Amino acid sequence: MRALRPVAAACLLAVACAQAPLADMETARAAMERAAAADGVARAPELCAAAHSALARAEAEVHVQSRRRFWSRDYTEAARLAYTARLAAEICAFRAAAVRARQRAGALSTVQDLETSIPRVADLARHARDEVVASDILNAEIALGEARSAVEKQQYERAREASKRGLAHLAEAVTDINRIIDDFNSGPRRIVWTKWVKATLDESARTGEAVILVDKLRRELHLFRRQEEIVSYPVDLGVAGVASKTHAGDDATPEGRYRITEIRGPGQTHYYRALMIDYPNAEDRSRFRRLKRVGQVSSDQEIGSLIEIHGQGGRSQDWTKGCVALDNDDMDDLVPKVHLGTAVTIVGTIPDETLP
Repeated sequence: MRALRPVAAACLLAVACAQAPLADMETARAAMERAAAADGVARAPELCAAAHSALARAEAEVHVQSRRRFWSRDYTEAARLAYTARLAAEICAFRAAAVRARQRAGALSTVQDLETSIPRVADLARHARDEVVASDILNAEIALGEARSAVEKQQYERAREASKRGLAHLAEAVTDINRIIDDFNSGPRRIVWTKWVKATLDESARTGEAVILVDKLRRELHLFRRQEEIVSYPVDLGVAGVASKTHAGDDATPEGRYRITEIRGPGQTHYYRALMIDYPNAEDRSRFRRLKRVGQVSSDQEIGSLIEIHGQGGRSQDWTKGCVALDNDDMDDLVPKVHLGTAVTIVGTIPDETLP
């Protein structure tokens, strides 16, 4: 029996060396699958390459040893390679998951920035209706849709790039909005608007009557009496937004000093209630003739008419043919405060220095 013990030990060692490291190799493969799911090749390329190499060499070594006779197989090197592959694959999977988590967080943050920025810029844009600005905001909304889709597909880098593209469009929109506002605040028409607003407020101070001021840029109607603001309402303008009215059919809201000529109640207008004003007045007609003389308006164009302050507004968009539209409840509140002959002054924007 004693003579058999070394042989038995040798046999046990041979059995251990003859067993392929299948567990480590399977663990390595599972880790590589996790790494692949996390796009490990892109996020941790060196670690993944090392794991792939070690696993391939382990598989090759197992193949070589498996072709030998049972008692001559030695999986020692295969076991070492399989262990190395397992460690590298697990580290690769962990690193890839960590990178993906960071990219996901970054992408979600950028997407959220875009989501919150779009309505803010859109609100600013309402004061400066402009086709270029509207196009920039539309492109930002399209980019947001792409970013959300990319997040759902776990394509975080694509989501981040789309969000950044959307934010860039919004930055361009803000630049254009600021340009439009600066033009209003520094243009030659500002001098005229200042004169009109001061004259209107002076009239109210002198007569004690309420007067209406409409600020096209801010989309607001203000009611003043004795230079004190009584109330203000949001308004919608003509489709042309802040553009100056030049002729009939241009869908622009006119600028000038007017009077209420007629008050229409429910059933007397398509727009719930209406305050008719005396557009075109003498100054409008004089300006229209001048525009025709210099060729800015064609000879067959008409000046237009039927400008009102009416209801059916509150849409947060410019949609009228040139009228000023209020929400119906606001019209109910405004109409009792005015009368025939009430002054209505419409300007591009009310210069701050003109207000009491």
